[in-house]
Amino acid sequence: MTGTGRTQDDASGLVRSLSSRSGVGIAAHVRQGQRLEILRARVELSALILVDRGVKAVKVDGRTVRARRGQAIVLSGNQTVDFTNSVVEGRDYEARWMLFDNTLIDDPDYAKRAAAIASSGRPLPVVRLLEHVPSTLAAAFEAATQALAAQATIPDAIARLRLLEVMHWLLEAGVVLQRADVDPTTAVRVRAQLAGRLDLDWTADRMAGELAMSSATLRRRLAAEGTTFADLVVDARMSSALTLLQATSQPVAGIALLVGYESASRFAIRFRQRFGFAPSAVRQRERAR
Repeated sequence: MTGTGRTQDDASGLVRSLSSRSGVGIAAHVRQGQRLEILRARVELSALILVDRGVKAVKVDGRTVRARRGQAIVLSGNQTVDFTNSVVEGRDYEARWMLFDNTLIDDPDYAKRAAAIASSGRPLPVVRLLEHVPSTLAAAFEAATQALAAQATIPDAIARLRLLEVMHWLLEAGVVLQRADVDPTTAVRVRAQLAGRLDLDWTADRMAGELAMSSATLRRRLAAEGTTFADLVVDARMSSALTLLQATSQPVAGIALLVGYESASRFAIRFRQRFGFAPSAVRQRERAR
């Protein structure tokens, strides 16, 4: 995801937003009108998710963590996750996300403090519930969100410091953000190349050229990892589309174009095949049939 955006749903007055800075992080304000189950979602960067309304369940490696209003979930990067976002008493599900670039996790001061906590010998969970979000962490989260959105007035260096402040407050709570794999798989490298360029006409030959290998080698390596290039492209496009549906008010047809589909109807078919519900279901109280 690149650039910044902030849009408002006129019907409710609730704001959806999506902001990002390359090499710093991403912030999103997500809203849904009904319960949705999102299976096999890929989360590349470590994330902090603050739940404002409803209930969020995150399942990783057979372990499920649930957060209610006022609670938060911390998720390590490089994970394939099942999400369930549930409404409560007919009110919209609403949550705020922050994703931290791996370069922040490599910051020397942060890495030193994180290593001290990790050296305790206890295994670090890939998903963790914060039953109480301290006011200091909440304030730092808000300041970092504003910094990500205000590219015209706040330099990247200041934005980095604000996200690092969030990370250090998490350390105060004993929560360590874990870096994605240093030696990424071919699938991870493909996803990195696709990110921010989903509207391009991607072929296996084109991707192989980007990765400085033959298309035969690309197919062979992906097959050994249990996937295909076509599957990775579709999943990346659908995952990005889901984020845009949740965190912006752009029309479905516009989102289809952004993720590489000139036909909104073909996009809707692919989306339903991937997630089991129509794109319109993300913003409606009644499930689209």
